[in-house]
Amino acid sequence: MLRLPQALSLSLSLILAASAASLPHATSAEPLIEAGHYKRARAVLAARLQENPNDAYALYLTSKDKQSLGDLRGATAAAEKAVALDPRSADFHAQLAECYAYTAEKSSWVRALSLVHQMKDQINAALSVQPHHTDTLLVAMMFYFHAPKLAGGDRQKAHEIAQEIVTHDPRWGYLAQARLAQEGASDAQIETALKQAVQADPTHYRATYELARFYCCVAKSPNVTQAERAGRQLLTLDASRGGGYAILASAYATAHRWSDLDAVIDASLKGASDDLAPFYEAAKVLIAENQELPRAQKYLHTYLSQEPEGRQPGWAEAKVLLKRVQ
Repeated sequence: MLRLPQALSLSLSLILAASAASLPHATSAEPLIEAGHYKRARAVLAARLQENPNDAYALYLTSKDKQSLGDLRGATAAAEKAVALDPRSADFHAQLAECYAYTAEKSSWVRALSLVHQMKDQINAALSVQPHHTDTLLVAMMFYFHAPKLAGGDRQKAHEIAQEIVTHDPRWGYLAQARLAQEGASDAQIETALKQAVQADPTHYRATYELARFYCCVAKSPNVTQAERAGRQLLTLDASRGGGYAILASAYATAHRWSDLDAVIDASLKGASDDLAPFYEAAKVLIAENQELPRAQKYLHTYLSQEPEGRQPGWAEAKVLLKRVQ
């Protein structure tokens, strides 16, 4: 297999950028997907496509939804149809390029090389429509950073693309630089880039989320105080999303602050009941630290009680974790 290690898998997929909000054919599914409510968006999109199977924008969003579930075949088919229906959309080309890149990771050498060529064609098509298109540049950046040289990998080019994104879309550009910095740079460099992303747009949920996640779950030495502060800010920005609750649950589990953990878990069920990630994240910490294992087991059973949200750990991952405490 041609391995493109984590070619596009920034945490919760960095490629899920601002494009959906900029498209002219807005639908009620778009803000749901942007906020990570894939299950709710799925019902909206199904109804819309039943009414018009050739709704290019709905197909584009359906591709994102299917990709969030790991259905690359379905995601690619939907994106290909969207591009065929509207070849002047840079967003559609970027999504299809991402699908090809993800599929290449899981393919044989011959198949992967063909997919890489197809990915590059979509990147070129998108940039011909909209130069400096953020989603497209993010796909290209991660490909060049992780692909073998034989397949066209070029880490210097990846950093140049990240700088281009900073110039034209600072919040995503700094997030891109932070992601590249995770491959060997110091925690201080990663933190600096993430802080720059937040400073570029303090209202940008994703930037604050990535900074919070760095403090709770990525840094070599977790900073519970900073994670809590950023987690609280996420709830201020949007208490209907699961991200802030998940960050706080992880931080409180790390700090063994049981009453605070109970409180944030309860709050998550009221604010974002369709996303049970806070249960999973807390359980993961508790199991890793061999703390409060009955509590961890209870959390995992709760997580398994409903379909996971898109881009969250699947049931298989949760069951593997559960076996460690049974």
